[in-house]
Amino acid sequence: MRQACFDHLSLGGIFSTGPVALLSSLNPRPLSLVLHFFAVAIFGVGRLLVPFPSPKGVWIGARLILGASGIIFPIIKADGVRQMFFPATVPAVYRAPPVD
Repeated sequence: MRQACFDHLSLGGIFSTGPVALLSSLNPRPLSLVLHFFAVAIFGVGRLLVPFPSPKGVWIGARLILGASGIIFPIIKADGVRQMFFPATVPAVYRAPPVD
């Protein structure tokens, strides 16, 4: 996962602006975090399977996706799916203050 993240960010352009915006708190949207996290994981799986997929590459790719899921899903569960992805549906008592 570390190598996939480094390779993904070293591509530059749109591949690095989203994660850098997340890290610098310019884009505090949780959905963007989840999408970029899985984009890096899928990028890593793609690098394992190109140019020819092997059973070992498929196995490592599956472990990479499962590892990524094991990292991000507990975070989503702790913050609350509704609070994270549908904040307008959460009663005002439980909402976080708006971000400027």
